[in-house]
Amino acid sequence: MRAAVVTVPDTSPVCGDFPEPGVPPGHEPSHLAGAGLHNIVRGPATGGHYSHGQPTYPLVPGIDAVARTGDGCLVYTGYARPPFGTMAERLVAPFQAEVPAGADPRSAIRT
Repeated sequence: MRAAVVTVPDTSPVCGDFPEPGVPPGHEPSHLAGAGLHNIVRGPATGGHYSHGQPTYPLVPGIDAVARTGDGCLVYTGYARPPFGTMAERLVAPFQAEVPAGADPRSAIRT
């Protein structure tokens, strides 16, 4: 799949290929509509944030996103298991909250 990929610490992500995330039983991947680029995303991706330990590279950055489920619903989702972040075509995350009908998906992820 296509994703923003960080290959070494202290570098910017580049668009590239990354393996598909594993899909646990009872889950399905979501398809990215938009992801937030917050300071908390920048720190762990560069290895410079105390809360995430030492990251393993390569990785896909991203904490939260708005994504489309297989049935077409827009959901706010996030906290994909490393090295998978939310800045990828597809993601598997532990939670999803439906975005209200008619809401602008960009309003769910303020940067």
